[in-house]
Amino acid sequence: MMGAEMALQILHEFFPTNGAPIFPSGRLVEGSDGWFFGASFRGGDFDSGTVFKVSPHGAVITQYSFDGSPYSGPNGWLTHSANGDFYGVANGYNPDPPGNVFRFRTNGTPTVEFPWGEPRESTIRGPLTYDGAGNLYAVTSQGGSNSYTLGLGSVIRITTNGVSSILFSFNGTNGSAPLSSVVLGNDGNLYGTTAAGGVGFAGSPFTGLGTVFKSTTNGLLTTLVNFNRTNGAAPYAGLIQGGDGNFYGTTAGGGAFDRGTVFKMTPDGTLTTLVSFDGINGAGPGSEVTQGPDGKLYGVTGYGPQNTNSSYGSFGTVYSITTNGVLTSVAKFDGTNAQNPLAELCLGNDGNLYGLAVDQSLRLSLNGNAGIFFRLAQVPQITSLSTTNGTVKLNWTAFTNGIYRVERRSLLTSGNWTSLVPNVTATSNMASFVDSTPIATVGYYRVVLLP
Repeated sequence: MMGAEMALQILHEFFPTNGAPIFPSGRLVEGSDGWFFGASFRGGDFDSGTVFKVSPHGAVITQYSFDGSPYSGPNGWLTHSANGDFYGVANGYNPDPPGNVFRFRTNGTPTVEFPWGEPRESTIRGPLTYDGAGNLYAVTSQGGSNSYTLGLGSVIRITTNGVSSILFSFNGTNGSAPLSSVVLGNDGNLYGTTAAGGVGFAGSPFTGLGTVFKSTTNGLLTTLVNFNRTNGAAPYAGLIQGGDGNFYGTTAGGGAFDRGTVFKMTPDGTLTTLVSFDGINGAGPGSEVTQGPDGKLYGVTGYGPQNTNSSYGSFGTVYSITTNGVLTSVAKFDGTNAQNPLAELCLGNDGNLYGLAVDQSLRLSLNGNAGIFFRLAQVPQITSLSTTNGTVKLNWTAFTNGIYRVERRSLLTSGNWTSLVPNVTATSNMASFVDSTPIATVGYYRVVLLP
């Protein structure tokens, strides 16, 4: 049950061993088999990147290793299509030319195909957006019709049978340098953000405070919001459309404390700042929010809480926020459990949130781990405890396939906890255990969620 107390669990640490994924930094996508699929910029058999999958309990399987001839370095995001294929982008270490769209197929031997041959646009940022009708939409951070290498970015369409086209090229005053993908709105239009351009644009790609835009699938663009620092600045992430029909997003800067914001926007462009991060409750959100089944928005900040080492802090947070702006700190990264999450959270079918964190300093060194796979799950709550014929039965809140260990001890405030066997794998949102040899006098119990 989302909304209850949640625990942060490290399920897997990515290390630079032979064939292992390294630097998995994009959004995970849950496949039909219940595993989460992702892409890593480095690692694999040729250290040119991988497509991998990871189980809800942290087992990792490398599905495909890029060999660098000619494509390498996927940008970390995969998109699941209606036929079960995944689509992604291999930009390479120094993409020239960049933006190679690939298709990953899991039917039979996992394979990667490049049906589009040579790329047609500049570097594609963020995930591709699939419309269910054979079209993929994306943004490029540069390029466009003005210039291949020095343009200000574009919105593009790529059909799954290999035809690509530029829908719109940004000119700076209406936006520049989009860094995340577009979302297909309920009205059939594309909505997205640009990290720069708009107010303060001064002729180069990364000047200006950023915009929110709407585009028809035929390329007619409307600027909905110009950020002005008071209402936010530098929206590095894209948007989601909530269950209420409004759009939600983040800015990495601006707001009341210039530490970033979470905002709500109506489809016609009326913007409301829901929260301004102040460094103590987090700072620098650079990824999209995810809406949970409880209606709240969940997200990560790349920095904070504030500490004495830096005005921005150093580790990052997980937060939840209601659609009317009530912010709650869900978890704090402390450098030992993980740090600096870069991508949005993935809501699993089991009701838990899954994500990746990549320590920026470790991206520059392969001496330590180069990424963390983590889960945010409800802390089990014992709902009833009863005794019958010399046995004790416990019931607690759970999630399907969650693994739990029951422990007991005779004193509440001291003594070691004794693990009871066997562990319990939940088959629903409730689980139970019967202790057939309870303590003769007084006993205390607790339930622990295992990775």
